[in-house]
Amino acid sequence: MNLNACPRALQISLIDFTDFSYAISPERDIILDETFIKSIARHGILHPPIIRKTDSGSHVIVTGRKRLLAFRSLFPAARTCCFLVIPPKVPEIDVYSVLLEDIRIARQLTPVEKALLLKKISSLADVEHIVSEFLPRMDLSLDPFHIRQSLKLLALEEPIIHAIHRGMVHETVARDITSLSSTDRMALFHLITSLRLSISYQKKLVTICRDIAGREGISIAEVLENPEAVSILNHPGTNPPQKTKNLMTWLTRKHAPRSSQAEAEFTGFVAEMQLPGKATIQHTPSFEDEAVTLSISFSNRKSLQETWEKIKNALYEIDA
Repeated sequence: MNLNACPRALQISLIDFTDFSYAISPERDIILDETFIKSIARHGILHPPIIRKTDSGSHVIVTGRKRLLAFRSLFPAARTCCFLVIPPKVPEIDVYSVLLEDIRIARQLTPVEKALLLKKISSLADVEHIVSEFLPRMDLSLDPFHIRQSLKLLALEEPIIHAIHRGMVHETVARDITSLSSTDRMALFHLITSLRLSISYQKKLVTICRDIAGREGISIAEVLENPEAVSILNHPGTNPPQKTKNLMTWLTRKHAPRSSQAEAEFTGFVAEMQLPGKATIQHTPSFEDEAVTLSISFSNRKSLQETWEKIKNALYEIDA
């Protein structure tokens, strides 16, 4: 691919900042963090923004919008800036290839950026070309399935899309909730973002709520509108981690009441045993049977040997 692109100084006034044709971020309001501004202030723009000259003569930003906004705010008197200019004759698909490469130099694309890029190039190239030339550079396997999976994210509500882009909602969870109603998705979204749930809690929340809703014949939103759940979330004396723990405990009990009851009974049984600090008792997974395991830790081998004779004699008496 020969772009015939070359660095050149160009008047900033010729750049159309309102054109987001090549933007693959859902964000339109760019916030310039202090570290970034200080870097531009110290050395200017070290990596030239890439722009595309159109047939009409206007210039559209391909990459580097944030750099340009920082430069323009720091040096309002500056009339020109150095750009890498892609001429109009370059095919659109090649422009997106440059865009992808430019981003990959600095960081990985977010799941939403991948989806938006794939959406834009889907009308410009056949699937085989996209799979072979773009998916590997987006850290996706060479399978059209990943194109369809990525595009599913764009069917979600705008607040959820922005949360995925910012890393607040995990991509796996986002794809999992695409089959839910909009009301249920937004109920889960508000809970995930307000409590800032980890990926493991996000997955557990969706799974348990879906199971409860299916069993009781109600919506996930209705599950989370239960007065007990609302009371937990609105409790003024607890912080987000505490609310998360209390809510997940309540949901787990509601999801598997028998297991929760068995767990409570087992906790009481262990408390009655009054075990020393170095001893613990475990039950079988999901209380499959009545078997229990006693574990005792020793500070060293000698301590174990001294105690073992007493334990061994006691075990012989049990067997007898």
